Amino acid sequence: MASIRLNIIPYNRAFKALQFDAISPFYFLMGEDQFLQQWFIQKITDCLFSNDKVKKMILIPDEMRSNEIMDKLMATDLFNSKKLFILRNPNALKGKVRDEMIDFCQKPSDLNTLVFIQNEYGAKNKFIQSLVRVVNPISCATPFESDMINWAKFFLKENGIYEVSKPIINTLIEIAGDSLSHLKNEIDKVSILVDDSKELNQEDITQFSGWKRKFRQYEFFNFLGQRRLKESMELGRAMVSQDTTMINLLYPLTEFFQELLFIKISDGTNSVKKGYTRLSPSVNRQLKHYAKQFSNKEITIALKRLGQIDAKLKTSRINDESAITEFLYATLSNG
Repeated sequence: MASIRLNIIPYNRAFKALQFDAISPFYFLMGEDQFLQQWFIQKITDCLFSNDKVKKMILIPDEMRSNEIMDKLMATDLFNSKKLFILRNPNALKGKVRDEMIDFCQKPSDLNTLVFIQNEYGAKNKFIQSLVRVVNPISCATPFESDMINWAKFFLKENGIYEVSKPIINTLIEIAGDSLSHLKNEIDKVSILVDDSKELNQEDITQFSGWKRKFRQYEFFNFLGQRRLKESMELGRAMVSQDTTMINLLYPLTEFFQELLFIKISDGTNSVKKGYTRLSPSVNRQLKHYAKQFSNKEITIALKRLGQIDAKLKTSRINDESAITEFLYATLSNG
C-alpha cells in the first residue's frame, strides 16, 4: 500500500460544518483532547435526534468481541430509527473484522452515524491507513497556547465572567492548560469565587488550584522547532520527570528531525510525502517554519545524537534529565 499524507480536517471547520451540512454517516476524531471529542459528539447528537429519543451506543473493542461490534453495526432496525454508534480505539479490532469495517465504511447508511475515536494521532498500520482513506480524520489534539487563550475566554463567559485580565488568563493556562478538560474544570472551580463584590485575582487562582500542570509533547516540540532553548529545556526536563521517559521521547524526537530533513531535501521539488507522521497536527502545521531554523547539517547531527542516546539507554544506566538536557543544549546552542 502506497503511503499518503493524512488529510486532517481542522476541528473548528468540522464543528462549524455540523451547523450547516447534513450529518455524515462517518466521522473519525483523532487526538487526545477528551473535551473536544465529547463536544463534537454532543453536537452530532443534538443535530441527529433534535427532539427525538437519543439512541446512542458506545462500542469498545477491549470489552466486546470484534465480530459482536460488526453485528451491532449491521443489525437491521424494523422501525428505521436513527442510531449513533461511537467506536473507541478502532485499532483494537481484530482479524477479518478490519476488512469488514473498511467495506462497511464504503457503504454508508442513510440513518446511522458511526464516530471513530482514536486518542493517538497518526496512522501507524495498514488498517488505520485504509480507514483514513475513506473517512478523513478530524483533529482533536489539544490546542496550542494561542488558541487555548480563546478557549479560556469562552469558558469564563460560560460562567458569566466577561472581563478578565491577560495575566489572569495566562495563569489559568499555566496551571491547567495541558488539556481543555482540565482548563474548563479549573475555570469552573475558580468561578465560584466570583460574585458581585469580588473580582478574580492571581492569589485566588493559585490557592484554589488542585493540580500540577502536565506539559504536552506538542508544546515541547513547538519550542524546540523555534530553537527556544530555555523553554525547551524547562518542558523537556518537566516531561521526563512527570509521566514519560527519555526512551519514550526518542521516537517522536527522531521523527521530528526526520520530517525537518525531508522538508529540507525536498524543498522546491514535487516529492511526495514519505508517509504518515504521529506528531500532533499543530506541530505538523509548523514543520516548514521549524525547518527554516535548522541547517541540513544540524538536523543530521541531531539525528546522530539521538542514535547515540538510544544506544546508551540500552547498554547503560543514564539519567533521563541529563540525557534530555545534554541533547537540547548541544542541538540548540551549538548546532
